[in-house]
Amino acid sequence: MSSKPAVPPNQSNTSASADSLVGTVVQYDDDGQVLLGVITGSKKDKLTILNVRGRELDLIRSRLALLPGKLKDAAPSTAARVAKLQELATQIEAKATTLSIVELWSFIHEESRPFSVSELSTMYLGVDDVENHAALRLALVRERIHFKRDRDAFEPRPEHIVEDLRRSEEAKSQKKAARERCVQCLEARLRDPSIEIPHDLRDSFKLIEEVAAAIVHTDPSRQKEAREFVHLCGERLGLPESMPIERRAFEVLLKAGIFHEHTNLALLRHDVPVKHSPEVESEAREVKAAVSIEDVLDEERVFRRDLTASEAFTIDDIATQDMDDALSLERTRDGYLLGIHITDVTLAVVPGSRLDRAAKRRATSLYCADQTINMLPERLSEDVCSLRVGEVRPCLSVLVTLSQSLEIVSTEVCGSFVRVSQRYSYDHVNDLLESGDTTLLLLHNIAAACEEQRIRSGAVRVHKREVVPIFESGKVRLQEIDEDSPARLLVSEMMVLANTVMADFAARHKIPVLFRGQERPDDVRAVVGERDQTPEGPAKDFSARVKLKKSSVSFEPLHHAGLGVNAYIQATSPIRRYMDLCHQRQLLSFLKTDRPWAMPDEFEHIANEVEVPLQEAGLASRETKRYWLLRYLEQRERNAPIEGTVVRVDLKTPLVELDEVYITILVRFQQRVSLGQRVTLRITAVDAHADHVRLSE
Repeated sequence: MSSKPAVPPNQSNTSASADSLVGTVVQYDDDGQVLLGVITGSKKDKLTILNVRGRELDLIRSRLALLPGKLKDAAPSTAARVAKLQELATQIEAKATTLSIVELWSFIHEESRPFSVSELSTMYLGVDDVENHAALRLALVRERIHFKRDRDAFEPRPEHIVEDLRRSEEAKSQKKAARERCVQCLEARLRDPSIEIPHDLRDSFKLIEEVAAAIVHTDPSRQKEAREFVHLCGERLGLPESMPIERRAFEVLLKAGIFHEHTNLALLRHDVPVKHSPEVESEAREVKAAVSIEDVLDEERVFRRDLTASEAFTIDDIATQDMDDALSLERTRDGYLLGIHITDVTLAVVPGSRLDRAAKRRATSLYCADQTINMLPERLSEDVCSLRVGEVRPCLSVLVTLSQSLEIVSTEVCGSFVRVSQRYSYDHVNDLLESGDTTLLLLHNIAAACEEQRIRSGAVRVHKREVVPIFESGKVRLQEIDEDSPARLLVSEMMVLANTVMADFAARHKIPVLFRGQERPDDVRAVVGERDQTPEGPAKDFSARVKLKKSSVSFEPLHHAGLGVNAYIQATSPIRRYMDLCHQRQLLSFLKTDRPWAMPDEFEHIANEVEVPLQEAGLASRETKRYWLLRYLEQRERNAPIEGTVVRVDLKTPLVELDEVYITILVRFQQRVSLGQRVTLRITAVDAHADHVRLSE
């Protein structure tokens, strides 16, 4: 075979006069298609062609591939020429479908040089006429794997590149087919929502979910693929093109019955697992609840104190099912014995088990308006580990000996058995305190004394108005939380006391735990309001909150300025927080064996593993709560008035804390407003999914 370099026919004819080219058949690329035409004349440096669609246009010569021959038997009329072109185009198309570019490549791929189409047509087809030349060129342009195109020359690619391109094309073809199946599945679910999504299509639907949740990928190609897929689905489902891409994705999944109106995008955005796997649920079902002390292994009974005779009780919200703390108070000869009992979750969740790994992955329970996402399966969180009335539970207890004057004499941390005899709600406790219940009044006085002591040690109390959104019967209602109510003050102070005692115990015995601390504010007097001229109310509370320093963690005891204590850990919610469970393991192991469960390096590794899911869960929780509060605002009548307080004026746009929902919104005012000013606004637009609120005066 000759190895002389090929010369494309275009180049060989560049010197030909325009007049001599009239009637020559050409091919040219137009928006991804190869069109046929015939030269009819010239204008300056361009050639005039009539194309197969009947259009006449002027093109530069380099854009045209001149075919070896002229249009035969064509009458001078435009219609006749177009008809002849269309007839020739049909013949070329039919011929092109019979050609094997793979076969051609197999003959010449060892020659690493460009070939003209004329050369290839002569070698492969034996003749280089208009029909054969055009058909081969059309087939070469369409088949992009075996030949590399350089203008109108084609060079066979090496075998390894052909193989790579073939695999890539196969993957694209499979992805295209999967997309089409996804769209068909979506359309089928519009007719019948019970149709299951095939397992192999779930990743494609995951792409749509990611767009709906506005997840930004580090892989731009996946981001691009996801957005293209959403546009395709939206187009097939008839969604407006003007719709924002995130809303478009949401509507696609909503129409297909994959999402519902209140699907929590924050959980998707922050990759929060909602359901436990069947394997984890199965492992939870195998955990047996202790009915009596005798049900616990001997090695556990040995070091635990039997406190089942104490009148222990829980105080929680009325809807709470995962009760992890209880209180007791007994009169002694010299004063009182206060018991703060934390359910022992360590016996139910074995380190390294599926349950343990699932809890670590979640890091914490989330309480949303429409659902509770438990860190542990319900079998444990609401049954086996929950301090239910009348049932014996192993606990980690903090025992505080008090004098007659309610001063703390001594503290003790111990393993125990507890039986709760009474369950109270916060409202019930408030009513009992008003009616003069002796035990609860004593506990409240102890809590007040503890708080007073902490304030003398520098603790700072900052008021915050708060509501909890609850979704019931298709409506959002708000439950106001009064942190200053006697019942909530009592419980929060008991938990601070228990966590402080356990932190002191861990520090004294060198037990690795995660201590929490907080630096003193730069201006404490301003925080407590002594030097702050802000008007009393929400603006002053907001000003105090922003002056507080962020909390920090360390494996060494830290002073916690906000609480006024020198060592503090979180260990009172092992059902709800994974690090609380780990702290419980550390303390109970030390009580049993004089050794912690994990050494410092091991415990630090665990804390680092939990850090990211804990942060993500925190973000998801805040975003979810704000979403439901905005849904509440959506329920209100359009332009309905709402009161608020200006809490910041040092920004370009004033910040207002709204009554009822207690969230902050930037509001543009026509006139200057002052800090602490009460304002009446109207809600002109709310979109909870887009986190958008527009208010006007």
